[in-house]
Amino acid sequence: MSTSTENPSFDVNEIDEKIDKEGQFIIKNEKEGKKTTFKYIKNLSKEDIKKKDENAFYPKYFCEITAKNFKYIGILTNELKRDIYGYSLLDNQDEFLGEYKNQIREGFGIYKFKSNEERQEIYIGEYINNKKEGKGIFIKINKIIKDDSNGNSVLIDFDSNIGAFKDNLFHKGIIYSLKDKAEKLYYGKLNDLGEQEDTEALLIEDKNKIFKGKISKGNLIEGRNIFINDKYEKTKAYYFIKEKRENNEESYSFDYNKNEKDDDENIKKVKDILERNYSEKMQEIFNLLNNAFNSFKNYEKAINIDFENDIKNKIKSEMDKIILD
Repeated sequence: MSTSTENPSFDVNEIDEKIDKEGQFIIKNEKEGKKTTFKYIKNLSKEDIKKKDENAFYPKYFCEITAKNFKYIGILTNELKRDIYGYSLLDNQDEFLGEYKNQIREGFGIYKFKSNEERQEIYIGEYINNKKEGKGIFIKINKIIKDDSNGNSVLIDFDSNIGAFKDNLFHKGIIYSLKDKAEKLYYGKLNDLGEQEDTEALLIEDKNKIFKGKISKGNLIEGRNIFINDKYEKTKAYYFIKEKRENNEESYSFDYNKNEKDDDENIKKVKDILERNYSEKMQEIFNLLNNAFNSFKNYEKAINIDFENDIKNKIKSEMDKIILD
């Protein structure tokens, strides 16, 4: 993951003029080879802003800003701070599209780390005070291909964290991976180091092998292995315990009957999870966010976009279909 400035900003002190009282302005600065431009589009009415924030200060403006390695298209306060929502291309070439409150990422947002054509890292979800906090998805894309029929990028190799974030870290939920059409899914909690750590974890591999039990530091300690067919029928199952001998060699003990009564319930839960079609839904979300970024990078298109309904609500609706409680 690339590093990013937590609160990137442009240098307001370099600006020659402030916004004039009518709100229409074009400001340019070309000192020492640097250039900052502001382009006015519209002065949002008090009624428009009130829908977003009842305590907001006025006026606010929808603008485009370009500076040395920085670009912003979105809403500014009269103090030239990003607010409500907008798109930022940061000086480290990371990108953010989402909600701001007085220059701080606050609310829903999409953060794309600087990437090459194939490998990408993206966070989609909630922010509090510039930190990932609440429902969200972090996706690390290892390989994508172009679909010549529609021009979309297709995810064929990726890892994703889907669920709850706390203080910038993934806390609990689904870890879903897709590689060479093989799926692997973990449902449970993580420790402070980001390792799988849960006494009631659920692990699904290739849609036919289920583990339910204790995982510590990413290692299976004890639990029930259940094998199923395409009709979600059990083919075999056993309980195992991982043990250590005096010479630190690992050994296993097996019990084919322990916790057998829970097999049907666990299979039912797995069926519910798998029928959410994670690979399909992640592709839909990826397409939506790509369309959102492409639209907002274009200044003339962005002014006509209803961020709340055209971007935020559409993506969150798809996220809610795969985020489990």
